[in-house]
Amino acid sequence: MSHKSLVEALVKHSKATLGGFTKKNMSHAQLVEASPGLVKFKLTVQESDSNIYGTMHGGLGASLVDFCSSVAIVSKTSRWGISTDMHISYVKGAPVGSEITIIGRCDKAGKTLAFSSCDILNSKGDLLLKGQHTKFMGTELIDLGMDSVE
Repeated sequence: MSHKSLVEALVKHSKATLGGFTKKNMSHAQLVEASPGLVKFKLTVQESDSNIYGTMHGGLGASLVDFCSSVAIVSKTSRWGISTDMHISYVKGAPVGSEITIIGRCDKAGKTLAFSSCDILNSKGDLLLKGQHTKFMGTELIDLGMDSVE
C-alpha cells in the first residue's frame, strides 16, 4: 500500500469522526501528495468559505493549517497530538472560486512535542498564508500500517 493511500484513509476517517468543523472545512479538499512528514491538498474556495470581502475567511485558513499540519505529523509519527500553539501570518487573500494549495510539513517530532508548518499558495504559487503549529504528542498511536508502506 502506498503512503498516499494510507493518508487518504486517515483523512477519510478524520472527516467521519472529528466532528462538523473538520468535516465541513475539509469536505471539498483533495489530497494530491503524501509522503512521511509532508502532505499537499488542493481546494477551491467556495462562497461558504468567504468573509465579507469575498475572499477566504481567516477562520478557514486557521482550520486548514491545524488539520493539514496535524496530518503531516501523523504521517511521520503515527501519533495524533494536542495543539499547544499555532501562529498564522495572513499574507494575501484568496478570492471565491480560486484554487489554493495547502502544504503541511512535519518539521520535527520528538517524544513530547512536534513542530509543523503549513503554507497556503494560490494557483500562481504566491504565498497566501503561512502557519506554524506546535503539538503535544500523547502516547496514543494511530495504526496507519506504516510497516506496509512501499
